[in-house]
Amino acid sequence: MKKTLLFILTLAGSLLLSGFALAQSSAKTEASRTRLVKGHVLTSIYLPSIRVRFEKRFKYIGSQRFILYDRAQVEQVFFVDADKQQRIKRMYMVQFEGYLPIVNATYDYPVTKTINLGEQTYIVDGESIPNVSAALKENPQSDVAHAASFLKSKGYRVSESIMFQRFVRLVDDAKRNEFILLYVEDAYAGASSETERAKQEFSSRALKGFTILK
Repeated sequence: MKKTLLFILTLAGSLLLSGFALAQSSAKTEASRTRLVKGHVLTSIYLPSIRVRFEKRFKYIGSQRFILYDRAQVEQVFFVDADKQQRIKRMYMVQFEGYLPIVNATYDYPVTKTINLGEQTYIVDGESIPNVSAALKENPQSDVAHAASFLKSKGYRVSESIMFQRFVRLVDDAKRNEFILLYVEDAYAGASSETERAKQEFSSRALKGFTILK
C-alpha cells in the first residue's frame, strides 16, 4: 500500500513539473510569435500590429523583457550603429509597454507636438542628457537603466552625453498599452543642439533611419 501511494505521489509530481515546463515553453513560444526580427525588419502582431524596417547600418543586437516598477510589462528591442570599439554612435530602441492586470492605471501624456507615421499619430518629444551616468544613478530602476544594462551586457558603450527623440502612441482604447520608438544619438563634442537648425537636422536624422511598413 505504501509503495502504491509513493508511486502515485511521484507520478503526480512528475506530471505537475511536466505541465509547468510545458506552460513555460508555451509562453516563450507565444512571445516569440508576437514579435520577431528578420533582417532589419521588426514585426509585431499585437499591441500594436506593426512592421518597422531600419536602415542597414543599424544592427539588431537583441531584445529583453522585464517588469518595470512592479507595474508594467516591458519588451525592448535594440538596433545600433556603433564603431569598431562598440561605442554607440546612433541607436533605435523599440519599447512595447503595458500595465499589469493588477494595476489600475492608464497612460496619460501631455501632447505638445505630434507627427503622422504609417497613418498613425505619434506624440513627439526629446531632449539632451549631458551626464548619462548621473541620470542612471538618479533612477537605477527605470526602463532607461534597464536598457543601459542590456547594452553593457552585449559589450556596447553609450556616450556620456546623448540626445534623444521619442515617438509614442497609445495602442488600445483603454490607454493601458503604449508603443515607443526611441532614437538616441551621441552628442558629438562641440555640436550644438540648441539652435533651431540643429534641432531640425537632428529630427531629420531620427526619422530617416526607419520606415513603418504597411
